[in-house]
Amino acid sequence: MRNRILPGLLLALLALPAAASPADWLQALRAGGLVVFLRHAETGPPHPDQGQAVLGDCATQRNLTEAGRAQARAIGEAMRALAVPVGRVLASPYCRTLETAALAFGDGAPEMALALPRHVDAAAHRAMGQALRDLIARAAPASEAGNLILVGHSYHLIAAGGPPPEPQGAAAILHPDGEGGFRTLALLPPQAWADLARMAARPDRHAAVADGSPAGAALRGAGAAAGAAPDRTGLAAFR
Repeated sequence: MRNRILPGLLLALLALPAAASPADWLQALRAGGLVVFLRHAETGPPHPDQGQAVLGDCATQRNLTEAGRAQARAIGEAMRALAVPVGRVLASPYCRTLETAALAFGDGAPEMALALPRHVDAAAHRAMGQALRDLIARAAPASEAGNLILVGHSYHLIAAGGPPPEPQGAAAILHPDGEGGFRTLALLPPQAWADLARMAARPDRHAAVADGSPAGAALRGAGAAAGAAPDRTGLAAFR
């Protein structure tokens, strides 16, 4: 089982700062006050549709496939299993983003700042980046429960200077600086949430915690949340 789980975690580790580990960003997520930018779940081959899309009319848009719906449900289930507190959930008003939010988190408020422009040119690119930075600047501080969840499209995160959220369903964990800037703590492929949740539930997880593998680091974070290790936010690695 372990060999099947590790590839997704290794992909996530590639996006982390050198001093960070899954234990760090899982603990930071559990402390609240972060932003999870979740690209909508799987729709099949991506192609621009904003030129003809009518908001509220899903027949004019690219929509989730059945695999995408299952992917969105699995992401939400895994986040709940990992005890990641969810605060506000905002979603682009496109059908695929609203449905991803609903399936993963139960609901999502439409947010026009995450919508796609009709045409993506240099001005639109700058506007999308600023819109996302403005939303991130409004993220709740860690003293308030929950993390801000933004369900959107790859354009906004790239325009704001973040990593390309590939593939569909990928999530970037962002540490806001309070002024619209942010640091990317991790970029997770969609299956990484479930991989971590499965490892956290393994009967032999305490043996795995002792090793130095990425899996062991992730399990150490899960153990800390359950009171098996001293409490820490994990944010020291991100200064």
